[in-house]
Amino acid sequence: MSIQVAILKILVSHVGGKATLDSLKHDLAILSSSGDDWHARIKRLASRVPELDIFSNRYVVRDVEGWEVTSAGREFLRALEAVTQDNSAVRASGRDRDPRRGQADRGRSPLQKPGAATA
Repeated sequence: MSIQVAILKILVSHVGGKATLDSLKHDLAILSSSGDDWHARIKRLASRVPELDIFSNRYVVRDVEGWEVTSAGREFLRALEAVTQDNSAVRASGRDRDPRRGQADRGRSPLQKPGAATA
């Protein structure tokens, strides 16, 4: 979902990665009116993770003070933004050849959970 990718991007831009719901709504409203480039970028990122659920994956936590991106959420967004259309960023980094990684993780995209089946 592109809204969830947008929420991750907004939260990482806030000090401490935390924002109130009102602040999130305000930032989303500003960004949604910021033009086609931003929309295209968010849609492109979201298309890479169509099953994204930032809450069940614990990328974002909510409490009475607001929403906060977790370290896992920061890492996920970093990986999402680093992957190119053909995953050349992963191959170039040598992640798929790292001998310290388990056999099951070789060739795994950084966006896949460890042990997940590869296509």
